[in-house]
Amino acid sequence: MDFAKTKITKIVQETSDTYSFILDVPAGFTWVAGQHVLWKLPGFELAEEDRDTRVFTIASAPEDGYLMFTTRIADPHTSFKEVLLHKIKVGDPMEVAKPMGTFAFDTDHYKKTVVLAGGIGITPIRALLRHYMEAPVADHKLTVLYSDDRGEFAYKDFWEEMKAKVPAIDLQLISIRDKFMSGTDDYAKANGNEAEYLVAGSPGMNKAFTERLEGLGVKAENIKTDVFMGY
Repeated sequence: MDFAKTKITKIVQETSDTYSFILDVPAGFTWVAGQHVLWKLPGFELAEEDRDTRVFTIASAPEDGYLMFTTRIADPHTSFKEVLLHKIKVGDPMEVAKPMGTFAFDTDHYKKTVVLAGGIGITPIRALLRHYMEAPVADHKLTVLYSDDRGEFAYKDFWEEMKAKVPAIDLQLISIRDKFMSGTDDYAKANGNEAEYLVAGSPGMNKAFTERLEGLGVKAENIKTDVFMGY
C-alpha cells in the first residue's frame, strides 16, 4: 500500500481522554467528507504485538485545509496510542494512505436528515457538517443527536460556529442514554421514511439503532451506517 508523507501541525485535547491530531495535506492528496483512511506512525518503537497503522476517520473536510483525525485514548491502551498520548509532538511525521468509504448526506433525495452519533462516532459527522456549512441546502431540515454518556463532547468551538452559520440546525448534545433513544424514536415516528438516517457509533450501536429504526418502520435503504472498509 502506498502512503503519502505528512506531519503533525497541532494537537488538541477535546475531552478528558479524546485528542485531535491536525496534519498538513500532502501534495495531490484529496478526500471527500465522511471518508476514512489508514494512518501510519513511522519512527517510534512499539510493542512487539502492536502494529504501526490504524484506521481513523478524516474528521476534517477539504474546506478546512488540513487533515485531522480524532481518537479516544482510554486505559488500558496500545503502544500506538501511547505514542499519540505521550510521545508524538508538533513537527513529527506521519503517513496517510488513500481514503476510502462513502458516508454522506443525500440532500438530492431527502429534505430531512437526522444524524445519530455516539461517542467517537462524531468524527465523520464533524467532517460532513463542516462541508455542509459551506453551502447549506435550502428547505433541508438537519437534525443532529450527539450522545455521550459522560457528558463530554468533542469540537466545542465547532458546534458554536455551526449554530452561527446554520441557525436552522437542530443540534442536541445528549448525556442521558434514555433521552438519546427516546429522541431517536420520536424522530422516526414523526418523520418515518421522509428522512434519511445517518448512524455513527460503535459496531454494536450501529447494529442496535438500525434494528430499532427498522422496528419503527424505517426502510433499510433510508439508513446509513459508518462502516470502515478496505482494511
